[in-house]
Amino acid sequence: MADLMPPSLGRLRPRQRRRLRQERQQLRCCGCLLLVALGLVALAVMAGRLGGWLKQYRLARAEAAAFGFPLELEVAGKQFYRYQVVPITMRLQDAQGRPVVTEDPPTLTVWFQGEPVVTVGNLHKLQPRYRPREKDYVVNWPVPWMAQPGQYVVQARMKLADPAEWKWAEPASENKTVTKPKPPPRPRGEAWCIAQATIEIVQREPPAMPPGTCFATWEMDFPQGPVALPRGGKGDWRAMIEWAKFMGADALLFRGACTSSAAGPLSREQPFVQRNLDAIPALAEEARHRGLKFGVWAIAYETFPRNSNEGKPPYLFAQDISRTTGATRSLDFISLLDDQRRRDLANFARQMQANPNVDFVGLDYLRSDRGGYEMTDAFTTEMPVKLPASWHRYSEKQRWQFMATKIEKEWQTDRDFYEQWNWWRAHLGATIVSEIIREAQLTKPLFIFMLSWNHGVQHGQDPVMFNDAGAALLLPMLYQMPSQEHFEYTMRSWNDYMRPGQANLAPGDQVDFYWHQRSTDPPAPQLLYQRMMDAQKRMIYGGRPIGAFWHDISRAAVQGRLGPYPGSEWALAGAAAFSQVRQAWNVYPLRCWLSCPTKGNFGVPLRARVTIENLSKVDVRDLVVRLESTAGVKASGPGRKVIPALGAGQKIEVPLEAVVTTPNGARANRFMIAVRVEWPARDYGKQFRNDLPTTFVLMQYAHMTATR
Repeated sequence: MADLMPPSLGRLRPRQRRRLRQERQQLRCCGCLLLVALGLVALAVMAGRLGGWLKQYRLARAEAAAFGFPLELEVAGKQFYRYQVVPITMRLQDAQGRPVVTEDPPTLTVWFQGEPVVTVGNLHKLQPRYRPREKDYVVNWPVPWMAQPGQYVVQARMKLADPAEWKWAEPASENKTVTKPKPPPRPRGEAWCIAQATIEIVQREPPAMPPGTCFATWEMDFPQGPVALPRGGKGDWRAMIEWAKFMGADALLFRGACTSSAAGPLSREQPFVQRNLDAIPALAEEARHRGLKFGVWAIAYETFPRNSNEGKPPYLFAQDISRTTGATRSLDFISLLDDQRRRDLANFARQMQANPNVDFVGLDYLRSDRGGYEMTDAFTTEMPVKLPASWHRYSEKQRWQFMATKIEKEWQTDRDFYEQWNWWRAHLGATIVSEIIREAQLTKPLFIFMLSWNHGVQHGQDPVMFNDAGAALLLPMLYQMPSQEHFEYTMRSWNDYMRPGQANLAPGDQVDFYWHQRSTDPPAPQLLYQRMMDAQKRMIYGGRPIGAFWHDISRAAVQGRLGPYPGSEWALAGAAAFSQVRQAWNVYPLRCWLSCPTKGNFGVPLRARVTIENLSKVDVRDLVVRLESTAGVKASGPGRKVIPALGAGQKIEVPLEAVVTTPNGARANRFMIAVRVEWPARDYGKQFRNDLPTTFVLMQYAHMTATR
């Protein structure tokens, strides 16, 4: 170790000390040079890598500019039904591929067959809103009412500040030498970027339904006491079927599922009155046994009693709010947002699907009522509505009060907002229908009762939306008409809206003297008949409804506002309407009409003639023509006649006489002359409905003016 120790400078001579210092300085210089050399080597290596990184960065920028686009549109899905909203996403980016955030993003327009489309709420343009998390812009396009099926194009346009920042040519492929092109001249004027995406609107074809299908309904709870029969006397619950057959209906429809706590509390596990559910199997079996089809419906979102929710299942009930005090209260309608109610309805439909004797499954009150402001946030989030700039600072109460003011007070001054609210509720109702059908795996025809004012729009219902969602049959309710003018407007609104092949309609009227304006001239049952006939002729422009319904047996047989007319007279008016509906569809092998004086004298026989024509290619045997027993009217002479045979293509005229002897001022001395034609069931040819009841009812009122 001693040999390695440096000699002490103190023991060295001056020359030796100078030489040692020179040697140490040379060593230091060599070390520095070595460090510099190593540094240069490292720098060279790093420079190579850095150059690669820089090259990749420049390539990335070039590719972003070459492949990126300032504006991009994307539609979440390609096919949409007319009850759906179309989600549209828009992305903005700069030339370096970075998202662009702006308070004034491009607006969107939708085009169809080269023309701009105005959608609900008079919306010409859609204003997207920014989503910070996704770094994009979104907006929903509500499909317009009665949109024509086909391909629509959504478009956005954006002005480019400096188009030279972007490379619009295809980049060169790898491993190729590319000659750097001469830069193009800087563009003059304005430059715009346009992005497009396609939307396909489709419609569901209405399912095939036998033309001339007619229904009689029963809306009360299942009867526990005696029920009047149509020809007099009393019966048990089977009287329902007697009434349906008396009218010649295809099917009896029964209200099977109802949420009412009037007879006792209900629960989550038992949301419907059990008595009605328990009656369905026997009632359905008996109807089938008597040659009738059978349908059953649920009251979807209304509950009873209407003044209290005590004893009802713990649903989310619709909410109302005072515009002045801000006080809220629960309504008797269940909210359309309540998923549990939808599941309960789907469970009911699933049970009816499993019953082999049930032919039709239906829904009533498939709508919200007044209020419903618990849906405010869902509505304003999903729909492109105009809201105050400070909306995001509103409390829940303030948002509800804003909605209440718009819907209840400003519905005429801000009709665009009101229309969007109605469309959205109709969209929500149709979506519920679709989900019920899917969850219940329902394949039997689904029917829906619809309010008819303004073809359902103001009640949040739409026939085309219901059809596209899967409903097989729609039953527009022609009742609760405060005036004949109101009815006339209803007919015009449907005629302006509906075209053949858009939905299966079966409109119907209700047994109710009050809602027929307590009319005795014309008699209220005749007004019911006329309204049912007008609906057949005028509801669908260029076409006609598939059938009709008469509502309801319980009002005629148990408790209803009949006025001076017995329930059987209301039923005969409905039966005559059914017969004319089928005759218009040419589904009967016979054509029948009645000729009878419209005026007469008390005690003097009225001479009526019934004309019958055989449309089939086979003989119709054993026809029976008889005068129906109606209030104040009796047969004068034989009230029943039998025709042994009516040959193919032949026509016959059958005379009958009726007499009215006693005045009745409560009826304005107007009396119904009704005739029934019956024939045996058999195969009369494929062009006819051989499954129909073989009965044809004709009726006419006569005004008695004086005694003999």
